[in-house]
Amino acid sequence: MNTTPSQESSPVTSPANTTPHQNSLRHDVLRILALLVKERVLIASVTLAAILCSGVIAYVFMPNWYASAVNAVPAKRTGSGLDALTGGLSSALKDVGLSKIGGRTSGESYSFTVLMNSRRMKDTIISMYALHTVFKMDSTERIDLRKAYDERISISNETDGNYVITATHTDRQKAAEIATKIFELANYFSDEIAQIEAKTALGMMERRFQINDSSLVATRDSLTRFSRRYKLYAPLDQAKAAASAIADLRVQQYRQELAVDMAKSIYGEQDASTELQRKALAKIGEQASRAENQPGLVGNFALGASSEISLEYMRLYADLEVFTKIKAFLIPSLEQTRQDLQRRQPFLIMLDPAVPADKKDSPKRSLIVGSSALGALVLAIVFVILRDRYHALKGTYQALWKEVR
Repeated sequence: MNTTPSQESSPVTSPANTTPHQNSLRHDVLRILALLVKERVLIASVTLAAILCSGVIAYVFMPNWYASAVNAVPAKRTGSGLDALTGGLSSALKDVGLSKIGGRTSGESYSFTVLMNSRRMKDTIISMYALHTVFKMDSTERIDLRKAYDERISISNETDGNYVITATHTDRQKAAEIATKIFELANYFSDEIAQIEAKTALGMMERRFQINDSSLVATRDSLTRFSRRYKLYAPLDQAKAAASAIADLRVQQYRQELAVDMAKSIYGEQDASTELQRKALAKIGEQASRAENQPGLVGNFALGASSEISLEYMRLYADLEVFTKIKAFLIPSLEQTRQDLQRRQPFLIMLDPAVPADKKDSPKRSLIVGSSALGALVLAIVFVILRDRYHALKGTYQALWKEVR
C-alpha cells in the first residue's frame, strides 16, 4: 500500500506542545496558588498574630539597653629598680667587651585586658552595681553572673595600643558610670601590683646594701691595718691599673648577681629573663677568671707570680674599690625604688570619657518583628500545603482500601 507524505506520521513541534511532566508541574503550581488564595485568611491571621505577639514582647517586655565606652591609652612610665639594674649592667658589659643583654623591655609587661577581664574586676562591678537585678537573673551563682557580665561588658585592645571599655545597661547613666568605674579600678589594681613589685625589689636591695656596707667597713679596716703593718701605702701604677680593672670586672659580676636575684624574686626561678641573666653572669665570671689567672693584665706575667704582700694589698684595694662602687651604684637604684613606692602615677590615661548614650544600643525591635512575621508567614504556608497533601493522600488511601475490600 502506497502512502503519501501527508499520510506519514511525523512529530510536529510547536510552542503549544508540552510534555506530561510539564503539564503536571504547571497543574501543581496553579493548585498551590489556588490553595494559598483559598486559605489566605488563615495565613494572614497567623502572620498578624505573630506580628502582634512579637511586637508586644519587643516593645513592652524587652527593655532598652544603652552602651557607653571609655577610650584610654597606657601612660609612659619610668623604669623600675630591676630596669635600672639591667640597664646599668648592659652599659657596663659593653665597656668590658661583652654583648648587650637583651630580654624583657622596660614598660608594660602585661596587657591591661588581663586586669579588666579578671574575676576580681567582674565580681567587684557585679556587687557594686547589683547587676543580678539588671540581668533579671534568679541565680546567684557567680559563674552565671560572670557569663551575663561578659555579654554586657566588653574590653578590647585596639591595634593602635588604646583600650576601649564598653558597658551596656538599661540606665544610660549607669552604663557610663560602669565603664568609668572599670577604668578607675584598672588603674587601682595596676598600682597595687606595682606597689608589690616595688616593695619586693626594695627589700632585696636594702638587704644587699646593708651587706655591702658592712663589707666595705671591714675591708677598709683590713686595708688600713695591712698598710700600717707593711708600710705599703702607694702601689705601682701597673698595680693600680690592675686593681681597677679587676674591680670593674667584679663590680659587673656583683651587679649581675643583683640582677639575677632581682629576676628570681620578681619573675621566678624558671623565667626566661632569669636564665638570660644567669648566662650573662657566667660570661662575666669567665672574664674575671681570665683577668686574675692569665698573663697580660699587669704585664707578661700572671698575678700569682707577684709577692704575697703585693697580691694581698691588691686584693684588699680591689675589694675596697668593689664595695665603694657597688654602694655608689645601689644608692640611685634604692632612691628610685623608694620613689616608686610613693608615686601614684596612673597606668591608664582617659582619652575619651564615657558619656550617656543618646540612642539605645539594643534591642532591634523592627528586626525582631520583621523576622517573626516572615517566619510565621513561611510556617503558615508550609502548614496549609502539608495539611492539603495530608487530606489528598488520606482520600487516595481510603479509595484504594474500598477497592481492595
